[in-house]
Amino acid sequence: MTTVCTTLTISALSVALLANDGQYASKSTALTPSRHEFGALETGSSIERPLARGEEHRYRLALTAGEFASVIVDQLGVDVIVQVRGGDDSVIADFDDEIRSRGQEQIDIVADTRGTFTVAIKAAPGLVAPGSYAIRLALRHAATDAERSMQESRRLRTAAARLETEARFDEARRLLERALAVSEAVLGSDDLQVAAVAAQLAGIYRKLPNSARSESLYQRAIAVMERTLGNEHPTTALARSELAELYQHEGKRLEAETLLRQALDVLEKTLGPEHPIIVRGLITLGNLRDGAGDLEKEEEIIQRALSILQRIDDTDSVQYAALLNNLGEVYRQKQDYTRAEELLQRALVMNESLLGPDNYSVATALQNLGIVARERKDYATAVAYNLRALSIRERMVGSDHPDVAHILTNLANIYRATGDTDSALETHFRALHIWEHAAGPYQQATLLSVGNIAKTYAAAGDLANAIAYERRADTILEKELALNLAVGSERQKLTFVRSVSERTDRTISLHLDEARLDPAAGALAALVVLQRKGRVLDAMIDTFTPVRQRIANTTDRDLLDQLNAATAELARLALTTPEAGQSAERQHAIKDLEAKTEGLEAELSEHNAEFRAQTQPVTLEAVQNAIPDRSALLEYTIFRPFNPRAERNAEAYGAAHYAAYVVRHDAPPRGLDLGSVDAIDDAIDELRHSLRDPKRTDLKERARAVDELVMRPLRASVGDATRLLVSPDGELNLVPFEALVDEAGRYLIERYAMSYLTSGRDLLRMQVPRENSSDPVIIADPLFGEPTMTSVELPIGSSRSAGQTRRSVTSGKDLSAVYFAPLAVTADEGLAIKALFPEARLFTGRRATKDALQDVEAPRMLHIASHGFFLQDGRIDAQNPLLRSGLALAGANLTRDSHQDGILTALEASSLNLWGTKLVTLSACDTGMGEVRNGEGVYGLRRAFLLAGAETVVMSLWSVSDYIARETMVAYYKGLRAGLGRGDALRQAKLAMLKRKARQHPFYWAGFIQSGEWAGLDGRR
Repeated sequence: MTTVCTTLTISALSVALLANDGQYASKSTALTPSRHEFGALETGSSIERPLARGEEHRYRLALTAGEFASVIVDQLGVDVIVQVRGGDDSVIADFDDEIRSRGQEQIDIVADTRGTFTVAIKAAPGLVAPGSYAIRLALRHAATDAERSMQESRRLRTAAARLETEARFDEARRLLERALAVSEAVLGSDDLQVAAVAAQLAGIYRKLPNSARSESLYQRAIAVMERTLGNEHPTTALARSELAELYQHEGKRLEAETLLRQALDVLEKTLGPEHPIIVRGLITLGNLRDGAGDLEKEEEIIQRALSILQRIDDTDSVQYAALLNNLGEVYRQKQDYTRAEELLQRALVMNESLLGPDNYSVATALQNLGIVARERKDYATAVAYNLRALSIRERMVGSDHPDVAHILTNLANIYRATGDTDSALETHFRALHIWEHAAGPYQQATLLSVGNIAKTYAAAGDLANAIAYERRADTILEKELALNLAVGSERQKLTFVRSVSERTDRTISLHLDEARLDPAAGALAALVVLQRKGRVLDAMIDTFTPVRQRIANTTDRDLLDQLNAATAELARLALTTPEAGQSAERQHAIKDLEAKTEGLEAELSEHNAEFRAQTQPVTLEAVQNAIPDRSALLEYTIFRPFNPRAERNAEAYGAAHYAAYVVRHDAPPRGLDLGSVDAIDDAIDELRHSLRDPKRTDLKERARAVDELVMRPLRASVGDATRLLVSPDGELNLVPFEALVDEAGRYLIERYAMSYLTSGRDLLRMQVPRENSSDPVIIADPLFGEPTMTSVELPIGSSRSAGQTRRSVTSGKDLSAVYFAPLAVTADEGLAIKALFPEARLFTGRRATKDALQDVEAPRMLHIASHGFFLQDGRIDAQNPLLRSGLALAGANLTRDSHQDGILTALEASSLNLWGTKLVTLSACDTGMGEVRNGEGVYGLRRAFLLAGAETVVMSLWSVSDYIARETMVAYYKGLRAGLGRGDALRQAKLAMLKRKARQHPFYWAGFIQSGEWAGLDGRR
């Protein structure tokens, strides 16, 4: 196999995007004798010589025109690089196939004309102790056509390697594509030399960038290497480490780290722990830690890599300069600007000396020095550094390359910081033009650029343009959300959804802080809250799988499969880096796929109401049209105020605030900043303590304090509304708004009818008609079973049949030590409800099982009287809190394995078949609770049953006695039987209890809340 030694001569660059509105820092990734002239090489003679670091041994080889020669170099304790030069001293080919210190290099030469060639041998970087080699001329004969072709391939590869060092990537690509075609024609596609060309070409495509083509070539090369050399060969491991570097650039950190650690393990075993190739892998590993925000670990990795190069005396190399650059970037992020500047200046001087003043790596150091200067507010120096870096980049890759856009963004942010708005906007628009063509309309870089323009306009007071570009940014983000939630793992979906909160903060801040009186800004802010709130939970649940299972028509199932495939392809195209030179073709393909998915969605929506409910677009107008007269939607949200005039993001975002948007059918949304989350949450915490203890006498005072903070500011906007549709956020999810006290000393339940929503967009789902499927189902008094006493560590409730309390698990590690006490009174509750609805099926005792619940087919009503639980700090799948809340059913106390046969988690509840179910009542305590996350409501049963298809869910916010729960539930179902709405029947039951002197404390009547549709069981409001 013949390999151009790209691993040692190429300097690669990766660009790390910092969370500072596109201030881009470049991270380097990487190498560069006394000459001894010896005699001519003769056939059959073998010459052995010692070789020390810094030496170059030269041998002459005279060939006639058309003659082929094969020279063998045996490595005897030293890895060598062999270079063949022509009579004019031009480089014909580099050889470094065997990267271990023992092995063999085969150098094949074809003479186009008669002449004398030079075979030069030097030690590869990393040599510490001298070694030796043996060289011999093994073969010479008239060259065959195949040997001539392979000579051409070597010439092309060598030239491409030189072009790569000069960052002339597209020229290098063209040469390597020719080399690959030539090599394949001679050797076939499964040859090791062909794999070497493919790996070299993959490295070029990584830098263009063209990730898809690069990954394909790496995988092809690795497959051949594995079959030919095996998994434990360093050449195979090296290719794997380069693929890991590609994944790191793409943001696939988990895949990159897994692959890289495997590769480094092999490389350390075969090359030793102190080798320049190990250093290259460590650089990638450090960049992975940088991407994860672990600067301490990154610094530790870089210091290890520097130590290796110091011990092997390789401190005057591009690789060493790359490490200095990256260490400087670590210190810059730590705001240690003195150390950062010192290291970056050293990297700059080294790169200029080794590579020349106009090399790509020089631009890297300049770019990072520009950021340091900006952080120090030395704007003139920052501009100078960036302009020089820009000049280098434009000369090398052209004016429309993404690496140019990075520097333009840095420059624009400097101009904005100095008050030069015109220059800032002009430069931002140049960057946006590049990103739109190089990345596409839905790429993160495009979003960043549009957001920067909106921020610049806002800082300048041009609110009309600020709102216009903020709207454009939000449109891009909404498309990104839809595509990211359509594909990828649960972890990837959650990570992406949680990463967009700052964008929502900006839109809300633009309205509340900059354009409070502008109706367009208010409408935009209200819209993004309606669209994004609660999206994390939606991302956890694959809503289309149950839809497909319930589609009886095979044609529609086929349409859904086509839609899923088209959406996945659209996501792949729109969210990945485009291939070089294919932006127009790619944009056309994206438009075609968008048209295809829209057509499939329209056709499926006509046929299937459940699909229509899942996919209808969320618009402000649609939500307003779904709000009845004399009703008001109160959409609460948590945001961090954003100052567009701040220079850095670290200074731009303030402490979290609550905001609320009042949305009515016939009026523009009205938004208000309610103030500090900390202050409001403190008041909520005090109220909740009073709510849970009926002996407290300070309840009204604390309820009035919370009302003053979160309701009184909205009352003018609520106006004459008599029904409030409350969509809480944060700790407000745990507050029964009916128990708040107004200025007149009245509980709000006496003034308003209330229903709860996860988000106002739930109103759109309510508009889709749903047919009843089957009779009501009641599950009560499950037989939990009696485990051995050793497992009873955390009792829940009492074992007595009277005075029992339904409770939730609010601490503990898992359910293995939990005891669920019997709930005999719930049997009476179930019988009372069945008496009101005789057609209902009642499951009690051993029959009240998880299987029975999972077998229900959209019952008209589903009533579950049992224990609820929520593990606040459990270790059950930390990524998915839906596995930490649920219901206990028959056999729950006997569950001591991973199957959880007696436990229904919230995640499992979300997949029940409840499409057409009018009401789910969770007559268990704390079922409305779950893991509170700002912007996401409550993870738990509250949202899970709604996503399963239920129109309405009634649940509790704290523990109440069985008798109080039974009394409330029986009164509620009597109201439903009498024709009251699902919301009003609960309200009337509460008001009746409030009128009783012994039950006036909200502990008794405010614990149960109604979420979702409030209309009667017949659908009438």
